[in-house]
Amino acid sequence: MTWSPHDLPAELRTAIDAALEKKALAPAVLRVTELAGYTDWVLILSARSERQVAAVADSITRALKQQGRRPRGTDGFDGHQWDLLDYDDFIIHVFLHPVRTHFDLESMWSDAPRVELHLPPEVMDTSGIEHVFAPPAPERPEYHGDVRFGGFEDEFEGEDEWDDELGEADDPELDDELEPPPA
Repeated sequence: MTWSPHDLPAELRTAIDAALEKKALAPAVLRVTELAGYTDWVLILSARSERQVAAVADSITRALKQQGRRPRGTDGFDGHQWDLLDYDDFIIHVFLHPVRTHFDLESMWSDAPRVELHLPPEVMDTSGIEHVFAPPAPERPEYHGDVRFGGFEDEFEGEDEWDDELGEADDPELDDELEPPPA
């Protein structure tokens, strides 16, 4: 199915208009109902500076408040590199553009249908802000947990819980439970 702006909730269209009034760039609307259990739509926007991220998020919040909608939750308002507004049936991500490209949510939701917004090329063009300064993105942590703590079994297939150098399990409580690997 092809989605158009007319298929969007009126409040989401209001949010897009409010963002564009503050010169947000490259809006992308994804239909995630079939992929996520927590929302139906995701709006992703770019901004040229942290100050513009704040202005876009504020403009959206004010416009929707006038319609009686308040965000269910917000996040990221400390540094304004990535502000998130959760309106339950839609979520809005306002990014400093380099942060958007780093986290690349569009790729994460590559299976989600896109809404054709039919906006002018100058609104969709981010070539002028590709090299906007942004502090380095946080590094991915080295330790991702294991099956006993926040991991899923298939993430750790083929990993050995046995420490060959010490001749014991990584977790001393497992020493009695694990058989040493065959020599």
